[in-house]
Amino acid sequence: MEYSDTEQIVEQSLEFPATHTAVVEQIGAIEITSPSGDSVTIREILDPVEEESYLNSDSLYAAIVGNLDETFIGRKYYDDRGGTTFGTVTDDESTVSF
Repeated sequence: MEYSDTEQIVEQSLEFPATHTAVVEQIGAIEITSPSGDSVTIREILDPVEEESYLNSDSLYAAIVGNLDETFIGRKYYDDRGGTTFGTVTDDESTVSF
C-alpha cells in the first residue's frame, strides 16, 4: 500500500477507541511502501509505540506517521524556495529577501 492510503485504511478498518493489540491484530500485517521501494508493516511501525489505546483514527494515524523512518521522507534538506543552499554563506548582495 502506498503511504498516502494509510489514513483511509485506518479510518475504514477499525472502530475507535481501539486498543494497541486490536490495531496490530487487525491491520498489523498491512505493508506500507516507501518512495524508495522499501516496505514496512504497520506492526513493525507500531512496535516501539507505548500507547495502550487510540481514541480516534487521527491519533492512530499520527502514531504511524510519527514512527516512519527516513526512507519515507523525500529528498533530505530539499528546499524549493530557492536562495542559498543550507550551510553556505554568500556575500552577494544582489539577491535581497523581504
